[in-house]
Amino acid sequence: MKKLSVMVLAGGLIVGGMFVGTAVFADAWRANTPESIQIVDGQKSYTMKWGDTLWAIGQKVNIKHEKLAEINGINLASGEQYALPVGRVLTFDGSVVTVKDTDGSIYSQSVINEEDKIDPQKEVGEAVGEETTNQYPYAVSRESLSYPITFYYQGINMPDSVTLDFSQGNSGKVTFSSNGRINEYNATFDVTATKAIRIYNANGTADNRLRTVNVNTEITLQPVAEDTYYFGSGNNNFYLFINSNGGLSLITPNYAGNYPIEEADVMSEVLTTRTTNEQTPMENPLAGYSDEQIEYARVTESLLQYYGIAGQSIEISATRNAAGAQVLPFNGSQTMTEPSVTLSFSMDGTMASTVIVTYMSNHDGSIRFYKIPNHYQDPRYETDPDWVNAETGNLLNSIQTLSVSTAYDQQAAGIIGLISVN
Repeated sequence: MKKLSVMVLAGGLIVGGMFVGTAVFADAWRANTPESIQIVDGQKSYTMKWGDTLWAIGQKVNIKHEKLAEINGINLASGEQYALPVGRVLTFDGSVVTVKDTDGSIYSQSVINEEDKIDPQKEVGEAVGEETTNQYPYAVSRESLSYPITFYYQGINMPDSVTLDFSQGNSGKVTFSSNGRINEYNATFDVTATKAIRIYNANGTADNRLRTVNVNTEITLQPVAEDTYYFGSGNNNFYLFINSNGGLSLITPNYAGNYPIEEADVMSEVLTTRTTNEQTPMENPLAGYSDEQIEYARVTESLLQYYGIAGQSIEISATRNAAGAQVLPFNGSQTMTEPSVTLSFSMDGTMASTVIVTYMSNHDGSIRFYKIPNHYQDPRYETDPDWVNAETGNLLNSIQTLSVSTAYDQQAAGIIGLISVN
């Protein structure tokens, strides 16, 4: 089967059934629920759209997400399940599924066997109930994690650490440690419907204390006597998610207390990284900046490395583009099917040294991008819409995938103050 084209234009957040590496840009993409995917029983085709997930599509057509990944050339382990090819068409003819690209060419054709179905008693193209699977769009898979996993608290009036162990199944242990005292609880590991939860940022500052995250993975401490909960908290629900640095975060009750009444619902984020000493967190060179600023700085540094450009940019600008924005600012230009960012950076302030790219986040620590000309000398840009249409098609076909590394955060901290957001 041929490799999935990098011109696919959709992204995803975190994981669906397994761990998928860094998830750095989480504010634009939202997973479509099965209810929002309009496929009726007996429908013969479906066109993938922005926000679709393999899991949600599978629920509507009775095909396991692993099989959908296979016939679409998608590598589940790398997170490509959230880079679905918008515009690709799935056609159903009995048990045969044909996958067609946006140009009408056949990408693959496959027979769906009984073991490929979510519900063997139902036909291909027939919706199944959610009770047949518990792999939700944002879920963290228990099987994908290595146990025991220890998370380290920061601040006063907090435990030292909490350790999870679900190595034997969905029933496991949660263990707190503080000043040599150990509290162990029986607990369950479950996947639930999506919840939005407000949390205190583990590495927050005065200007960046709170954020809201979506979660599906819930850890529940088994009921015990009220006075035996750690620090007396009666809240026994914890949550797991992948944070913006690609690590695993645990959400727990705010054991420190001392919160204003309007923050009574806010829980604490705990990380798997230790602090440099008992009181001071490890220095984060990007602390205090917004997620948007950090995104642009990291992407800039990754592009500098990709293009082998020495030195640092002296001018950087970023423009957010809504879905439907033109690829190029000329009549006849094709449009983008999803939100994107146009990033421009110059090494010496001249147009000759300026690099301009438009990129889309995969929400897994990577972007898809294409390089835009920094000047338009060909008169056909202004006079020939058909030619412009073909040129923008060539740009989309040239889209490449690039991992955005946190290894260059020190360099990113040196340029982040230069970024102008339009």
